[in-house]
This record gives sequence, structure tokens and C-alpha cells, in this order.
Amino acid sequence: MDHTRRDALAGGALALSVAAAGCLDFAAGDGPQGPEGTPATLTCEDDGFVRLDRPFEGPVAGTPVETDDTTLELSTEGTTETYGQSLRLVLRNGGDAPAPTLGVFAYSIQRETRGEWLDVRGATTGEAVELPRSDDRIEVSSAYSWDLTLTETGIADAVDGVDLAVCPPLGPGTYRFIYWGLADAPPIGVEFELVG
Repeated sequence: MDHTRRDALAGGALALSVAAAGCLDFAAGDGPQGPEGTPATLTCEDDGFVRLDRPFEGPVAGTPVETDDTTLELSTEGTTETYGQSLRLVLRNGGDAPAPTLGVFAYSIQRETRGEWLDVRGATTGEAVELPRSDDRIEVSSAYSWDLTLTETGIADAVDGVDLAVCPPLGPGTYRFIYWGLADAPPIGVEFELVG
């Protein structure tokens, strides 16, 4: 049987497409593995996991928010984010005075459940931990910014000096980022949908 160059190229292209499809199938299993939709609550099978407490009282304000002296706005690039991608958030001071804060790590990443919003992070040591706080401020025309990789490790490792974990794993559903470190204003938040 005679094989032409065209036959060889066609066979090579077929082998390449089959190999690529196998890679795509493998990567498809790396998506969000946690509960989908709006779970009743967030349950962790690790007995040593202690979820971060809610460090603020009252409702979360939308954006922008005004203090006695200035105006701040929390923004994100999109309201639907894909697991494994980066979520970029910016808290800008668009007013006429500095905004006192508790530092860049004074934020929560919460998942909507049927009863309440719960932080997805916690400690695995069996003891409660607190996020670092410091006396800081956002100057006029300045901002805090965050680039959070939407994976369990990316979210857990985003806070310097604190050993955190995400439990249960992230799943498709509604989340929100809340900055609660404004000294003279309520917590400010934005919601986003996580998809696979």
C-alpha cells in the first residue's frame, strides 16, 4: 500500500487533535469541586478547621460609600469570574481627604448560603485566627488593589503571615469581597459569580 505525504500529514493532525482533546479532558477536572448554587451552609470535613469570624456588624454597603470627609469606591473588572482566573479589585479614594483604614488585609471573601454569608477561609490548627490589622490610610487619589487567584490555594495564600485554608473547596455560586477596614464607614462589598 502506498502512503503519500498528504496521508502522513493527515495522520499527524489526527494524532495531535486526539492528544489535545485528552489534555482538555484532563484540565476540565481541575475546576471548582465544592458545592454548587446556594448551599445550606459551608461544611468542612477537617475537624481542625475554624472558620474566620465575621469581623463587622450590620449590613454591607454598596459602592460608592461616603465618610464624613471623603468618598470611596470598590470596583471589580467583572461580575462573573472563572475558577482559576484572577479577580482584580480596587478600592479608590476619590474624595478630598485621606481615608483611615485597618490595612490592606482587612477583607473577607464570603460565600452566599441559605442562612447567611460565610467566609470561605479559616485556620486548620483548631484555633481561631485573626487577620492582620494596622493603622493605615488611603491617600487622596490613591487606592488599595488586590489580585486574587480564584483557587483554594490562591485565596488562602493571599494574606501574608497567616496560615489559612479554604474549606470546603470553592464551588460555582455567589460570592462577595468585603473590605471592612474603613475607620469611618460601613463595610463595602461587591458580589461576583464563580463559574467552572
